[in-house]
Amino acid sequence: MKKTLLFAALAVTVAAACSKTGSVPQEPADKGDAVPVLLSVSSPRSIEVKSTGAATQSWAGQTLNIYSYEAGVADYSAATAFIDNVETTAPSTGLVDAITLTNPSTQEPFYYAAGKYYDFFGYYIDDAATATPSVLADGVYVPFTIDGSQDLMVATSDKAADIEAANQTGTVTEDRVYSAYAARRNIQPKLVFKHQLARFTFEIVAGVESGNNVNVDGISIESVASGELKVVGADRGLANLASDKVELKLQEKSVNGAMQALTPVKPNAFDGSKTNVKSVGESLMVVPGEASYKLTVYTSQEGTQTAIAPLEWTLNIGDITGAPEGAVAFEAGYTYKVTIVVYGLEEVKITAELEEWKDGGSTIIDPDL
Repeated sequence: MKKTLLFAALAVTVAAACSKTGSVPQEPADKGDAVPVLLSVSSPRSIEVKSTGAATQSWAGQTLNIYSYEAGVADYSAATAFIDNVETTAPSTGLVDAITLTNPSTQEPFYYAAGKYYDFFGYYIDDAATATPSVLADGVYVPFTIDGSQDLMVATSDKAADIEAANQTGTVTEDRVYSAYAARRNIQPKLVFKHQLARFTFEIVAGVESGNNVNVDGISIESVASGELKVVGADRGLANLASDKVELKLQEKSVNGAMQALTPVKPNAFDGSKTNVKSVGESLMVVPGEASYKLTVYTSQEGTQTAIAPLEWTLNIGDITGAPEGAVAFEAGYTYKVTIVVYGLEEVKITAELEEWKDGGSTIIDPDL
């Protein structure tokens, strides 16, 4: 008799990235003195998933790239960047902090030119960049291909917020930042980074005692994986996405912190509660904007040679109860926690719930209904 594993229920919840305000104070310089550019960055609660399933929401020394152009550029391809894709390092901890930015040509800070006003942009692309940035009339684009483990973020500043943080509301207008004039009044850009992908995390739990012997060998989500990240100009974010979808596979961290293929994992011993969950792998970050995603779970049964066919499910945004009003697609900046309830060779059920960044809701998929 052919043996199969069944997945019977799935529930999803979501939570949102948010950021705190902050500023980098600077004593006003005497008029006419050269004034350096001082940057700070605000994290949208970048999340690093630990083996316990807990999440640390903090900067962790990531490599960031910074651009700056004079304000009001009409054609970026004809303009000269003030700061041209310069790498810097995010803070090692915390949500908001200053960063050090050095001019590669002089090994000194960048200095505002007298009488000029600038816009600032930043991005984080992990190791997903596949080519050097392209500068077009409407902005700067960075080609990428993701494998599901990378986080993509873009950033710019909020002029009104930076003016307010320096207690200069009503004194300095937005058209005079960012500049030497504004910097002398303690107004410096804070780059607010925002996630561009939707994120899924996974955990397993035994639903009955027979589930103790089931290995979860792999988990994947089908998603677009390549395109361009627009990092300068209007409408920053994902652009020129490929039409093909690929299977992005859940990975895990090795002992030295490198990403590697998922090691088969069994649930914790069944205790009757279905609450002693075990986190599986890191997370899968996928291109958002879809109303549904194909989820595939690969399993094997300890003690048997019978191959078990991959088990496929469709995650539908319409099945999520308590989702944000009007939600029609899985969105960037949201993380979805999927719990796989393992019932052994006879039956396996999945539940999933949406976890913080933004509160999303829950859904149930039951083939018996």
